[in-house]
Amino acid sequence: MNKKREHIEFFAGCGGLALGMEAAGFHLKMANEISPMASETFAYNILGEELNAGSEKVKWIHSGYDEKDINRRLRENLLQDKAFGFCDLTKDSDVTGSLLVGDIRKLKDFLFECPEILAQIEGVDLISGGPPCQSFSLAGKRERRNYKNKLPLVFAELCGMLKPRIVLLENVKGILAPFKENGLYYHAWIEVSKAFALEGFVPVCMLINSKYFGIPQNRPRFIMTAIRKDVFDQLEAIIPSEVSRISKNFFALVTESSADLNNIGISDFKYFNMESKSDIGYFDGNWLPRPLTLKESQWKSVNVAVDDLKDTGMKRMVNDQSSDYVDFLGNLFNQHRMNASEKEILNHEPRNHTSVVKSRFRYFQLLNKINGTKASIIDYVSRIEEDAALTKKISSLFESVQGEVVLMPNGNKVTLSSRAIWIKYLNSIKGSKKHSQKALNSQFPAPAQLTIPDDMCHYDSDNPRVLTVREMARIQSFPDWFVFKSKTTTGGKNRKFEVPQYTQVGNAVPPVLSYHLGRHITGLLALIEQD
Repeated sequence: MNKKREHIEFFAGCGGLALGMEAAGFHLKMANEISPMASETFAYNILGEELNAGSEKVKWIHSGYDEKDINRRLRENLLQDKAFGFCDLTKDSDVTGSLLVGDIRKLKDFLFECPEILAQIEGVDLISGGPPCQSFSLAGKRERRNYKNKLPLVFAELCGMLKPRIVLLENVKGILAPFKENGLYYHAWIEVSKAFALEGFVPVCMLINSKYFGIPQNRPRFIMTAIRKDVFDQLEAIIPSEVSRISKNFFALVTESSADLNNIGISDFKYFNMESKSDIGYFDGNWLPRPLTLKESQWKSVNVAVDDLKDTGMKRMVNDQSSDYVDFLGNLFNQHRMNASEKEILNHEPRNHTSVVKSRFRYFQLLNKINGTKASIIDYVSRIEEDAALTKKISSLFESVQGEVVLMPNGNKVTLSSRAIWIKYLNSIKGSKKHSQKALNSQFPAPAQLTIPDDMCHYDSDNPRVLTVREMARIQSFPDWFVFKSKTTTGGKNRKFEVPQYTQVGNAVPPVLSYHLGRHITGLLALIEQD
């Protein structure tokens, strides 16, 4: 059954999730995003609208500036107290097809006070979103009481108000790791699951990975599909399984114990891990999505995504032939959208690096040739003459890189023709304060940590540099016509609220992953719509 489906997007970001859902057959009913920078990108690509004074499809829920002062609005921190003087919404506003910019908590309050607006958007097929995950991330501060940790709970409350048939929640793998406070452990994913159960949705939880869906990135992600109870009951009658039994029992336990939820914990629920041999059988396309491939030999490698972009000085057009992967993205996401096929690829400006930084990046590239050895080998150098074992180690490592050309911090290129030059090179690059940096390996999917641009450098020996925004976007599965707006990067205190281009890409749900999840959800809904 071909049916036009509607969805709402919260925590919309730059539009990766919305783009995939559109390709999967969903029509955007409304979206919400707190970052003006990300909103500018979303509006341009998803709504086809440049942000300016009086934009028809973009409305601010709150701002410290009048709607005519669009330039200040686009650089505003909407979490500051002074950002609440103006509102573009009234009870007579038409929000269908709109992007609402502002704090989701303020949006919830507005919808509660304006049933006329609520009536415009309730009862859609799907609500999707990826709540902020900084405090869940294993790489960042893990603050249980951080306000961002409560946003998934606001998400649940909004879904309870709007009553979609299915909710899709995306988050980082770190949401599965427990917080410890006062000797007690808290599992955020369990708490979020409880919240959705209390709002009348049966949660189905899983851990999947982008690399299994044709995306050149090793990016594990927590996914919850929370299914409205009446819809869940209809589905279970058609496809009963262990997955539905576990979710149904958890839902019953939560709703029957709503007065005392503290006793419900990790032993009462389960998430299904696509990378677990004991769980993979459940990913059969029924309750859980089916992966495209689990075979390492069939994963997409980085080079199919970005190899044609190595020369940043060469002008490239959106419709240029590059690889089957890039052509697939153009076709899936409509290569001729907004007449983009006749336009030059944007967001491909290289960053400027000193010769010292380039020298260090070249070293990270060499590490891919030294099997099983970490960047800490430079620590061996200061003790090499005192320890025979280390001397042997360094010598054996030299055999792996002998003949390679490297860049010294003074800008000179040298060939690693002897052990002495190798050690001299290692000594010259000591002192890096960054321990998370790596070089891409051209033959494998990229690691997940692409949010901060200088965490990852290019694999090509002639390009010891960080990736451009466009290269990161390719790895994330964005088509070349998708243009990222606002400034390229930021720093200092502005990092707390600004979402520049690099961060927009790194935070996004890969559109191809979103597409496959959207197709999975349409398949579930189709089951209960068959005559």
